[in-house]
Amino acid sequence: MIADSEVETEIVVRKARDRDGESVGRFLVGLSSANRYQRFLSSGISYVSPALIREMVTVTPSQLALLALDGDTVVGHVMAVRSGERAVDLGIVVAEAYQHRGIGRRLVRELADTIAAFGVTEVRCDVLSENYFVLGWLRRSLSDIRCERSGETTTVHGSLPVHAG
Repeated sequence: MIADSEVETEIVVRKARDRDGESVGRFLVGLSSANRYQRFLSSGISYVSPALIREMVTVTPSQLALLALDGDTVVGHVMAVRSGERAVDLGIVVAEAYQHRGIGRRLVRELADTIAAFGVTEVRCDVLSENYFVLGWLRRSLSDIRCERSGETTTVHGSLPVHAG
């Protein structure tokens, strides 16, 4: 069995590419309904559409998507979509078998380092209010965090940490 620290070092994180669509599709189909619900905040994602897959691999000047790969297998995805001059909306999901191993933290760290070069300093993300693990992680990870609860979701705003490049 591979130790958790070894798993993180074997994972490659890189920008998504158009040709990653099939791998991302398999990744999304492999997520449990609970994990899909936590990422997309919708229980209606039972079918992974080609449009959703395209959106999740598209990289533009206003959208960045990074993948965590174990070999050729996508095990994590993070996406930032510009929502203002210095802000992005953030979405992240890690395959259940790879959770709690630092992969999500690494995805967000690499995303933050990349978008910081473009002057982005603020993030916003919607999280299920019952997802205490992610909310706790965000509280530890973002400076000056602000949370707004609305029904089942909490919208989190905060400043990205500055990492030495």
